[in-house]
Amino acid sequence: SDIATTASIDAAERPHLEPWRQMADEPEPSSSNSMSTSDSSESESVAGPKITFQGKNDAWLTAGIIVADVVGAGILGMPRALRQFGWMLGPIVMAVMLAANVHISLLLWRVRMYYEPCQSANTYTSLCRGAFKKAPKLQRSFLLFLTGMSQYSFLFGLMGIYLLSAGKGLGMLFYQQRVCLPVWAAISGAILLPFAGTAREMGSYKSLVWINILTLCGTVLIPMCYYIIVGVDGIRPEDSQVVPIAPMTPSGVLSGLSTFTFGMTSQFMLTEIISEMKDPAEFPKAYVTISAPFQFTAFMIAGLGGYYFLGDRVSGMLNENLPFNVPFQVAAGCLVIHMLISYLIKGIVLGRAMLTTAREEWSNPEDSRKRSLAAWNGVVISCLLAAWLLANLVPFFGDFVDLLGASFTPLSCWVIPILMFIRFYMDAEEKPRVSVFEWFCVCCEMVLALILMVLGTYSSLMAIRANWASAGYPFECHCEGIWDTCACSATHIGMDACNVLADR
Repeated sequence: SDIATTASIDAAERPHLEPWRQMADEPEPSSSNSMSTSDSSESESVAGPKITFQGKNDAWLTAGIIVADVVGAGILGMPRALRQFGWMLGPIVMAVMLAANVHISLLLWRVRMYYEPCQSANTYTSLCRGAFKKAPKLQRSFLLFLTGMSQYSFLFGLMGIYLLSAGKGLGMLFYQQRVCLPVWAAISGAILLPFAGTAREMGSYKSLVWINILTLCGTVLIPMCYYIIVGVDGIRPEDSQVVPIAPMTPSGVLSGLSTFTFGMTSQFMLTEIISEMKDPAEFPKAYVTISAPFQFTAFMIAGLGGYYFLGDRVSGMLNENLPFNVPFQVAAGCLVIHMLISYLIKGIVLGRAMLTTAREEWSNPEDSRKRSLAAWNGVVISCLLAAWLLANLVPFFGDFVDLLGASFTPLSCWVIPILMFIRFYMDAEEKPRVSVFEWFCVCCEMVLALILMVLGTYSSLMAIRANWASAGYPFECHCEGIWDTCACSATHIGMDACNVLADR
């Protein structure tokens, strides 16, 4: 067949076309035949024996993967987002943003399930190729470029955040050790490497998915329990306040919406998650009835609880707002595990895409040949090194989250899925049923995404520029919050003695 022939061709023998134009024109192997070969022995030697790859994950495991994918570093910034709106308005905005994300995810699922050219798609770019199959060639090529560029850039940015957060978590866990943040980030990568080198599917280590959820709960609930025990008077800064509706500024609203968007989106990975399901028709069950309620509960506890106890002066990650003690260390340990597993999930998607681009015949996750495993580990190590460099180039968590939330998140997770659905509606012989109210929601979501992309990105860049001097320079030691010394953490909670010494 044509698919079998395409999968067997050695990458060196292909025409030297522009990469995204080539993506637009070449057929995509289906998820059930991601490694097909011809009957000839020559083809056998290039592509290996025929391997059939089928989805294995049920709805519950899929929901766990979605939670692990969505509820990552973003949840730790929820109190910062909620302070922009207040304790009454903030949860309403949070609920609306979550509902919009669930709706756009279901639009993407409908394209994957009910549009024939997309039913075999197992990557985000192949879904885009199928959705725009009947579009003009220039339009299809441009959307494929946009989809691949935004997805891979977003994935890479997230991996940098996760490695930075894991390194900071290790520093917080061993806060009495005078080790700098870049070194802790490198140690985090070394811990991750054995798992990343052997995990080629998101469900490879099923136990890690559930461990990730448990450590996520620990990262959020340990600070909350400490706040409850100590009380508001013992934890909230003196000049901090809590209001039902906060005084809103354009930059503050954009920052809050960007953080919500960053913390709740998963559309850029949903095609890969759906392709690993036994029955993709169960995706709404996994997302709407299992994952989304858990997400909302977790976001509400982290956001509303953190804002109530810390007030509008809350900054950094939620678990950073603890004094240097045992709860601080336990929460830091949970953060390390949670961030490393979140990195692992994102790294599988990015690594598989990179290996497919370089040597498609070695990219099948069930290919156990030594050269395929060696190629996979080469990609994994390259990604780890690049993510470590990125993490140390921009070592400021909050502003980094806002920038990603305002730039790549709306494009990759809102704009592109909506454009895919509109193209599906235009080209499908049997058009999907869409009410007037749903079209209204789609328009509102598109407008909000465009506003965040333009104004939100500008606002985030201005904030980074303004805070650059206080954030420090790339590859500096960055001991703030991870060493219990006055030189590094004078403003940390519980370090009041530093202020007394400074006044003398």
